[in-house]
Amino acid sequence: MLLAVLFIAMFLLIILGMDIAFVLIITPIIVILLGNSLGIEAIPVEVIAQYLFGGADSFSLTAIPLFILAGEIMNQGGLTQRLVDFAKKIIGHISGGIGQAAVLLNVCMAGISGSSVADCTATGSILIPSMKKEGYSPEKSAAIIATASTVAPIIPPSIPLIIIGATAGISIGQLFIAGILPGVFMALAMMIYIYFYAKFKKIPKEKKSPLKEQVYATRKAILPLGMPIIILGSILLGIASPTEAAVLAVIYSIIVSLFIYKDLNLASLYNSFKNSAISTGMIMFVVAAGVLFGWMATYLNISMVLKDLILSFGTNPFIVLLMINLILLILGMVMETIPIILLMVPVLFPIAISVGIDPIHLGVVMTLNLMIGLITPPIGLHLFITAAIAKVSIFRVIKACFPFFILLVVVLLIITYVPQITLFLPNLMD
Repeated sequence: MLLAVLFIAMFLLIILGMDIAFVLIITPIIVILLGNSLGIEAIPVEVIAQYLFGGADSFSLTAIPLFILAGEIMNQGGLTQRLVDFAKKIIGHISGGIGQAAVLLNVCMAGISGSSVADCTATGSILIPSMKKEGYSPEKSAAIIATASTVAPIIPPSIPLIIIGATAGISIGQLFIAGILPGVFMALAMMIYIYFYAKFKKIPKEKKSPLKEQVYATRKAILPLGMPIIILGSILLGIASPTEAAVLAVIYSIIVSLFIYKDLNLASLYNSFKNSAISTGMIMFVVAAGVLFGWMATYLNISMVLKDLILSFGTNPFIVLLMINLILLILGMVMETIPIILLMVPVLFPIAISVGIDPIHLGVVMTLNLMIGLITPPIGLHLFITAAIAKVSIFRVIKACFPFFILLVVVLLIITYVPQITLFLPNLMD
């Protein structure tokens, strides 16, 4: 009964427009007070403060504000614009031109910030106006950016993978490495679609840049592109943990932006710290609330309910993965990424491991699945961000995103059922 009350109250408050973090705090309070007053379940009120504090009290999570800060400094220091110029010069002449460049740019940005929302906002603000000038409709421009930026949490560093690793107690470094090939696979699939779309719509492409201009743009982008190399290299070589790699990323971004390019001044550095503090505060508030909600759901035996549901279809890993994907796709339509991770990781990972599914593989599959939720109505955050930038109706963006939704579902199924794509690099490092 109380489990039903918990989820009914959650969905009602979401429908009423309440912020998700407050929803995740208020609904357990409702359940605790109701259970205590009716004598159904005696739960001490003190657990609210205990789990809210404990939810954010994790060393692994300290990587989140550091990666956000590194991304902010790169944006404030003009490094993002250098990456835009690099992407346009290198592949702008391919059919789809600037649309192809948008995907490549998001792949480059993915190795810096780890946040899809940050990349969606940054790349959308720069490229959507240019895409409209190059012949893309406003809604298709928005759809391309909304979808391309879902690559960010797959290619390391990744905020969702950090939270999954910390919650499931598995190696964040292994998760980072496992996300590389699936992220590249996603990007290639998008670029192939954009190529044929541009051919069909007869969208003009840019002239191929002279070799001299390509070399110049590459030289300008070498230092920004060094960020993901430092992050991954330090982890792969065992020099640093993901959190320590995040510290190196911040130091590197400050040196490059402030002392080499000199596009970063003290005022913009202050803005970087301020913006990252605000973003971190929002994320960690949701994390703390999500841990409280997840504990409450677990206490009320949601794990047994979902385990019985999933395993009622059989213990074949193929079927279990299909059920997990269906559950996550449905949740992704109505909830944000972090709360789903905090709620479902403690439930789904033991079930998956019990039938022989690799937890590293499941972590990447889960992240990709939840990224699809960012372009799925009614909650899809990327839809709202890009619609606002493109100044077009959200419904037109949803329609333009539908082919990308189908594309990413196909990619999800391939990555789900061909685990070698995910596990090849981690196994290579063992």
